[in-house]
Amino acid sequence: MGIFTKTFLSITLPVLSIGVFASDADARSNYPANFDLDNYVYKANKAASPFESERTQQINLANEILDGKKGNRRNAHISQPVVASIGPKEMIENIETPWGETWFYTGSFKYSYIHVSEDYDRPVMQEFEFQIYDSQMKPMGTIRDKVSYKVYEDAPRDPATAKPEDIELYGPYHREVAVAKCEITPIITRNFFNRDEKIEIIVGISVQTTYYINNNYNKVYQLGGETIEDKDFEGNTQSYNKLIYEIPMQLGDVYSKIDSNGKEKTYMTFMGDYEPDEEIEIPDGGDEGSDIPSYIPGFWEQYCAYGVDAIVYRGVRDGETEIQPVMTKKFPLCRLPGDMQSTPFIMTLSHNDKPYIVQQYYEDTFYNPYHSPIDDMSMRENNKLVIEIYEENEGGTGFKLSQTTKIPIYLSESFGGNTIIASYFSAGDFRYRDDVNFTDFTDNGKAAFFITKQDYVAGQDDNYIRSYYLYDDNGAMKNAIFEKCESHIRMSDIEGFEPQEMFIGTNSMGEYIFHFVDMKSLKEVLNLNYLYQIDPDTEPESLTSNMDRVKDGDSYKYANELRFPIQDEDNNDIARVIWINKDGSYDRTDEINMGTGVLYAQIYIDNSTLNPDYFYKDNTKYNEYMMLVKRGIAGEGAVEEVLVGQASNPDYPKGRIFLTDGPDERGALAKVMTYNHPEQPLLFITKYDKPKDIHSWDIYALPFTSDGDSSVDEIASSATNEGSIAFDGVSIRCEGASIEVFDIRGMKVAKGNGIVNISHLDAGIYIVTANGETLKVQMQ
Repeated sequence: MGIFTKTFLSITLPVLSIGVFASDADARSNYPANFDLDNYVYKANKAASPFESERTQQINLANEILDGKKGNRRNAHISQPVVASIGPKEMIENIETPWGETWFYTGSFKYSYIHVSEDYDRPVMQEFEFQIYDSQMKPMGTIRDKVSYKVYEDAPRDPATAKPEDIELYGPYHREVAVAKCEITPIITRNFFNRDEKIEIIVGISVQTTYYINNNYNKVYQLGGETIEDKDFEGNTQSYNKLIYEIPMQLGDVYSKIDSNGKEKTYMTFMGDYEPDEEIEIPDGGDEGSDIPSYIPGFWEQYCAYGVDAIVYRGVRDGETEIQPVMTKKFPLCRLPGDMQSTPFIMTLSHNDKPYIVQQYYEDTFYNPYHSPIDDMSMRENNKLVIEIYEENEGGTGFKLSQTTKIPIYLSESFGGNTIIASYFSAGDFRYRDDVNFTDFTDNGKAAFFITKQDYVAGQDDNYIRSYYLYDDNGAMKNAIFEKCESHIRMSDIEGFEPQEMFIGTNSMGEYIFHFVDMKSLKEVLNLNYLYQIDPDTEPESLTSNMDRVKDGDSYKYANELRFPIQDEDNNDIARVIWINKDGSYDRTDEINMGTGVLYAQIYIDNSTLNPDYFYKDNTKYNEYMMLVKRGIAGEGAVEEVLVGQASNPDYPKGRIFLTDGPDERGALAKVMTYNHPEQPLLFITKYDKPKDIHSWDIYALPFTSDGDSSVDEIASSATNEGSIAFDGVSIRCEGASIEVFDIRGMKVAKGNGIVNISHLDAGIYIVTANGETLKVQMQ
């Protein structure tokens, strides 16, 4: 996630975590060709909007900057009432529910330590505890258990090859040694693992082993369920939740909804790997002068036999004691769809309140046979992408194959100096589950597909040229939606209008063009040059890809963060958001006063927060914006903060700031999340103490009840002239103390030690902090 994240209320979402025991790094699977099963593990927020990462790429980069900071303490903020605080905890995350709410949890862990060296004691997790909260932050219960580690006494370690220090640390047998990951799988159920009404919580654990792979477990507990008494790793008797079920695989896909009868219906797909039935002998030696032979007998055969084993389970029914498999499918690595790295090979989705399972794979191996890691790889000709759709039987007795579509795949022609060496085809890499469409393009009950073609450019490992097409149920291409796409961003859905996608391409001049395509008619309804001309007499403004559409009466407008902020006459940095009408004509530019010293700013542009009453309800049409600001402060370096401010307007020419929050004694700013609960929207701000590896949450109710300025006045009202801070109308003095001066919006405007001259500041009210005291002063 980036520092700004959304919480989504939809549930049928995809896939993240596995492993090689190597120091403290997460282990990864021992797959060839850099395949990582991590890319397929269920993570609820990942697929609710598969393009969110595209749209917030700059924010993610900003978050990487934050991760490297120690977190300078910010002594004054414009504050709002905090309705709840959680933490400090090692983990704070959210969980999705079949009934459409988002719940939350915190995690804390206990460790023992293995002394590895004079400078390092290796932590070994011994116990975990998760506190669960509902959508309104009401505590719902705790899940607590010990971690057990397997020892494979039938698998002794070879003293001739094992490092003596490893045998000393972990013993003579192969074994599990440490937890690489422990978290709650982000889906709640009630009636999947048994028939009572208690909430079922799945704890996903990935355990490192001396085999250099990870073992993965899904441990199932119940809130309010049975407990057991046992001794902890220190010998003390403790109470733990009883484990009711365990699956030693990874959770790869989830369908969980409340059906038309008000009953929970859930299908879960668990994933493991499978290997050749026989061990293939690889001879020693190689080509002369080479460490790697160009031909290894059995190399290709082993690659083809390696893959993912996916099992779809339904929930327990009356009279049953275990969940039941309804479908099993093996996906060889060499025939996985798309680029064989992250494309979903299995998706569960809903149509007309009925579950469907969609599977896809290449009919033959994607590559022609190759026999060594250094052998040339070439794309196979006359191959097909096979998409199979399975429909749930009446009564939920299983699934039956209802559609098979075979789409011919081909190698794109090289162009413009780009040599294309592979063209990958897939469904699910564009609009995820929405790539399977039963309603808009066929009238025979069959599905049509949005297909992504990714052309791999030789010598550019991270560079794909993407094109998007519509194919019918017979595998015929019906529409080239957009070809040679630089990037694309999903516009928010608006009632009464078609879903819409913004594609970014280039024109013959090399300029970026934004193409807006309605996704039912597949018509381009607007295109904008990223150099947007407001009027002929001014220089064009540079648009960014940080863009969304927002309902406006019976129409909609586009909001876009302009690339370059400006400064006002007081050297305040001004962020700007341009609003463009549905037909592409100019509407207005909003200016948000961020104060001085801004090194970087990123506005959160999203339909969900761009209602003028979302952050502060004042019966005006003035928008408020939430943004990440990286500010340079003399003597402190860079300080990162979240800022919520109202655009400049006739009532407030310099705008208003409703909230600023940044690093404090709990750590650096880590994540900002909005949750649009229909009864009470919430804003979450997370602080992260990196040295201690703990998180803390502050939770705010939206819209704010204070206009921001009053909160500063409240701080100032406690000030007194009888303290150690002195002001003579020109300078502020506080002997031997660090002095900081803030304007009435909470922006730091001056700083010094012992004495600070503020004669250069504009007339107005300022807040001074020093020596643990606060003083309100007025410049004439």
